Amino acid sequence: MQLRRARESQTSALLQGYAAASAAHHVLTGCIQSAPARPPATVRGVHAARGRRLWLAAAVLLAVVATVTARAVTTRYHDDTLWANALASLGGRSEPFDLDVFLRAGDEILAGRSPYVDPETFEEGQAPYVYPPVLALAVTPLSALPEKVGDTFVPGLLFTLLLIAATVGALFLLGVRDWRCYPIALLYPPTLEAFEYGAIGPLLLLLVAVAWRWRDRVGVAAGATGLVVVLKLVVWPLVVWLASTRRLRTAVLAIVTAEALALIAWSAIGFSGLVDYPRLLRKLERLEAEQSYSAFAVFRAVGLSDPVAEVLALACGIALLTAAWRAARAGDRTTDEQDRRSLTLAVAAGLVVTPILWLHYLVLLLVPIALARPRLSLLWFAPLALTVFELLDWYRGWPRGDDEALASVALVVTFVFVASLRRSVVAVRVQPAAPGARARSVS
Repeated sequence: MQLRRARESQTSALLQGYAAASAAHHVLTGCIQSAPARPPATVRGVHAARGRRLWLAAAVLLAVVATVTARAVTTRYHDDTLWANALASLGGRSEPFDLDVFLRAGDEILAGRSPYVDPETFEEGQAPYVYPPVLALAVTPLSALPEKVGDTFVPGLLFTLLLIAATVGALFLLGVRDWRCYPIALLYPPTLEAFEYGAIGPLLLLLVAVAWRWRDRVGVAAGATGLVVVLKLVVWPLVVWLASTRRLRTAVLAIVTAEALALIAWSAIGFSGLVDYPRLLRKLERLEAEQSYSAFAVFRAVGLSDPVAEVLALACGIALLTAAWRAARAGDRTTDEQDRRSLTLAVAAGLVVTPILWLHYLVLLLVPIALARPRLSLLWFAPLALTVFELLDWYRGWPRGDDEALASVALVVTFVFVASLRRSVVAVRVQPAAPGARARSVS
C-alpha cells in the first residue's frame, strides 16, 4: 500500500511538472512570435551607412549655403568688424592673416627652404612663422592649391570651413546636445576672430575635446594630447591633468608622442632653424608679451616690473595646477566631476602662464562652459559680453597695455572659469568606494 501511494505521488509530481513546462513553452512561444523581428546585421549596416551619407550630404549642403550666403552679405556689407571679417574669410573674399603666415611657411618648405627667419632680423611689426614645423607641414596641401579662383581665396575658404567644423565637432565631443548652444558658440568674438585670422584655436579645441571624450583610452588620449601640445604650448597643462587624474601612463605617452612628432617634423625640413628656434621664441616674447592680453600684460598694466609680473603669472599658474591636482582627488565628488573640474583648472593654468595671449586663444573657454553646462544656460552668454566691449572699443586686436581692454577681457575670462567650477550636476556626497572600485557619475 505504501509503495503504491509513493508511485502515485511521483506520477502526480511528474504530471504537474509537465503541465508547468508546457505552459512556459506556450508563453515563451507567444512572446517570440509577438516580438518584432530584429533586422540582420547586414541590414543594420546598410542603414548606418545610409545615415552617415545623409549626414555628410547635409554637412556639404550647409557648407555651400554658408559660403554663398557669406559672399552675398559681404558684397553689400563690409567694415572692420569681427562679424564682417569672419564672413569675408568664409566667403573667400579675404586672406586670413594667420593662415597667410602658415601658407608662406608651407611654400618655403615646398621650395626646400627653412620657414624660419633669423632672430636678429626679426623686428616688431613683422609676422614670422614661429610655430613648430608640424603645422607648416600640415598646411602644405593648402599651399599647393591655386590661391585664387576668380576672386575667391580658395585656401582661406577651405580652412575657415575646417575651423567651423572643428568647433562644432568639439562641442559634440564635449557632450553638448542642445542645438541652441552651437550658434551661440560660433558667434563668440574669440570664435569669430579665429575664423577671421585663420587661427588654429578651433583645431586645438577639437583635440582637447578628443582627449576628454576618450580620456580612458590610452592611445587616443595620448595621441590627441601630444599633437595639441606640439601645435601650441599654451595647452601643455593638459599633460598635468592626465597625470593628476591617475592616468600617468597616458600622460607619459603624450609627452613621448609630442617629442616624436616634433622630432619627425624637424627632420623633415633637415632640422633647419632648430638651433635658433629658442632665440626666436624669446625675442617674440620680448616684443609681444606686454602688447597682448596675457596675465603678464595685466600685471604690467597695474605698474609691476617685468620680473615681478613674470613671477606672479608663474605663481598663479602653479596655484591653478595645484588646485587641478587636488580637484582630481576630491573624495566628495564623482569621478566625472573630478575629471571635469581638474581639466577646467588645467585650461585656466595654460591661459594664465602663457606669456603671449591673443583673443582667439579664448575659444578654449568653450571647454569649461560645455563641460559645466551641456545645455543652454546663462553661462553660455557670458563670452558674448565681449561683443558689447567691441562696440565700446574695449575689444582690440592689440591692447598695448590699455587698461579698459585688459580689464574687460580679464573679467569675462575670470567669470567663466569661476562659474564653470560650480557643479554641473546635483550635488551629492559620494560614499567611499570599495578598494579598486571607481565612483560612478550620477549625471
